[in-house]
Amino acid sequence: MGRGIDPAERARILTDAEKRAREHRWNVPGRSRVSHPAHGTVVVPHSSNLAAILNAAEVWRCDWTEITDAQVWAAEPGDIPAKMPYII
Repeated sequence: MGRGIDPAERARILTDAEKRAREHRWNVPGRSRVSHPAHGTVVVPHSSNLAAILNAAEVWRCDWTEITDAQVWAAEPGDIPAKMPYII
């Protein structure tokens, strides 16, 4: 028999990895302004355009796949980013 990981342990490992990835996305020094016709504009941490859209989707509390027409721009020097939303 091969060694396998218990399904509960596998789920915990995946959940922990998702939490670390999210915390990393929100704790980078770059900033972007993400604009969307229906959701408005928000300044978020930016390590890539995709990361900025993922962060904006969290602030707007929507699925990131719903915001295909968002635009990502460089933030102004004094812009303060949104805080990482509390996720239940």
